[in-house]
Amino acid sequence: MLIKTIKVGPLRTNCYVVADEKNGEAIVIDPGDDAAEILPEIKGLKVLSIVVTHGHMDHFGAVSAIKQETGAPLLMHPSDNWFILPDQNIGNEIVFGSIKLEVIPTPGHSQGSFCLYTKGFLFSGDTLFADTYGRTDLPGGSEADMVRSLKRLAQLPPDTRVFPGHGKETSIALEKERGTLE
Repeated sequence: MLIKTIKVGPLRTNCYVVADEKNGEAIVIDPGDDAAEILPEIKGLKVLSIVVTHGHMDHFGAVSAIKQETGAPLLMHPSDNWFILPDQNIGNEIVFGSIKLEVIPTPGHSQGSFCLYTKGFLFSGDTLFADTYGRTDLPGGSEADMVRSLKRLAQLPPDTRVFPGHGKETSIALEKERGTLE
């Protein structure tokens, strides 16, 4: 699995290009802005989906440019379609090439927040960051839901690498040690 991280927009959102290195099938996660920086990173890949982990503007600003270039549909949770409408509602999993990502609903930052998981890797959107978790004081946020979502993520294997929506990579073990997942 190939993972490219592109920091985009004024809030330096982490946009991820995740690809099967063998067949070149890929997805783009949270293309928040700066399409001109993302498009070169997908050159030569067959982008099958654009995935937005929640409906905040800093996570979808470059969607239309990427859709225009690739023809890939936008997938997101219907609870978060305040500003942008998905082409398809997110299902239980995303499969491309030999990669299968499980969709884990993680409401708290927003009602429709979710993470993507495959053995050893978690794309956490704005649910979990290094040393903290996402804000719950925005419309659709809920501290109680966030606590439940973090408890669910705490059940993942400790060696799971976490690729958050902002900031640096972390791990489930490190966030348990820091107390973020309690």
